[in-house]
Parts: sequence; C-alpha cells; structure tokens
Amino acid sequence: MKFLFKGNQKTTEKNPFVKENSLIIYLKKGCLVLQKEWAVWMTRQSTKLSVKNQLLVFGLFIACSVGYSVYLISMSFSDLVPNKITVTQIINPINTFQTNDATIPKSSIVSKVELDKIIRFRTYMDSLARRTSGRKIYDSIVKNRPGLLDSLAVVEKYYQSNFKKEYYGK
Repeated sequence: MKFLFKGNQKTTEKNPFVKENSLIIYLKKGCLVLQKEWAVWMTRQSTKLSVKNQLLVFGLFIACSVGYSVYLISMSFSDLVPNKITVTQIINPINTFQTNDATIPKSSIVSKVELDKIIRFRTYMDSLARRTSGRKIYDSIVKNRPGLLDSLAVVEKYYQSNFKKEYYGK
C-alpha cells in the first residue's frame, strides 16, 4: 500500500550543481501566473454556456484535434510536402591529400600536372557526391565508367608510395 501514497511525499532535495538565479525564479512565477489567468478566463467563458453548448464546443474541439492529427499523419506518408526533412548519407572523400609543397619523383609515370588534374577531378567527384543536386551526375558517371574511381585510387596510391620512398626512405 505504500506505493499509493508516494505522490503525497514532498522531496526537499535539490541538485547541488544547479543554482537557480532570480531570472529563472521570475520566469517560473510568470508562467504560473499566466497559466492561472488563462484557466480563470476559460472557466468564466465556459460558465456562460449551457451544458448542451459546452458539449458541442468540446465535441468541436475533439473533432478539430482528431482531424488535424489525421491530416498530419496522412501528409507524412505522401511526397507532396515541400518542407520534408531528408536524411542524406555522409560521404568522406577517400585518398585526398595536399600536394602544394610536394615534388614529383623523377621515376613517376604521372607528371605533376596530370596528378593535379586527377586530384581536382577527385575533389569534384566528392563534391558531386555530397550535394543532393549533383548526386544524379555522380551516379551517371559511376554507372557509365565503372572502374574510373578505382583507377584514380590506384594512381594516387602509386604516387603516395613513390612519395614515401623518396622522402621517408621506405
């Protein structure tokens, strides 16, 4: 039977890390005053109506609430909503690096100009993949040239391996 009387117990424990300043106290009191005034005004307005009219207003309120809820639910399933929130996948660029101060080894097959073009194309493809408007272009390029991104990755790996051998002694 103790669980029936839990609501009557007052707890005076406060969180020691939360300190309420005077602004929060005034805001809480202001909200309570507004709620009380609204309840008094609504009570005065509803006492002027007969029981039959009160039931009619209550039924109208319920009908409007249910109608609006059904409208929101039905619109969430249709694609006609222009402000629909969409979730897009986060795409991280693969194998991108800065070559501003790096020099190309002499034994490399790819020249610095060609490597810069490859890197610019790779960043362009990554930017297309990130934007929703460029996603169609990205998909069509990947579909029509299935090994293109793999070839770019191979060339960049080859360049990185030559770069590491020359500068890091690996």
